[in-house]
Amino acid sequence: MGPSRSSVDTDGNRLRHTSEISKFPVLGAVAEQVLCQRWRDHHDISAAHRLTGGYLCLVARIAMGYRGYGLASEELIGEAYVGLMHAVCQFDPDRGVSFATYAIWWVHATILERILRDRSPVKMGTTVSREELFVSLRSMHGHLREFRDFTRRHGNDKGLRNCRAHL
Repeated sequence: MGPSRSSVDTDGNRLRHTSEISKFPVLGAVAEQVLCQRWRDHHDISAAHRLTGGYLCLVARIAMGYRGYGLASEELIGEAYVGLMHAVCQFDPDRGVSFATYAIWWVHATILERILRDRSPVKMGTTVSREELFVSLRSMHGHLREFRDFTRRHGNDKGLRNCRAHL
């Protein structure tokens, strides 16, 4: 018996999606900086579109790293895109941090929050490795919450340095 129709459709959708997001050009540092400033200063939608488009492949790859945590690939990618949009809205290009670095943190935080919100230790099972994983996710969630609070108080550049020190 072959694969179910839904799995074939999902695989086809995933291939189409990968093909579509690979059409966006990868941004260099200068282009990234210019687009970030255009978005911040003028709320230029085309700048935000090009900025997010340049990192779609990266955030989709990050999202796929969270497979096996109880969410479908499409949901993971959707959460990653939400994180990317948060990063675009919150980013300050004058802080001296690249947008990619900032966006990666937002993507991880958004995906982890979704996993933690949707999963519980009971749903995940009782194996030791899964319990350890859940504890690790809770710990990471706490660090990301501290990072978010710190950046709100002191600015993004100090928050990133502080988070790197924790890792």
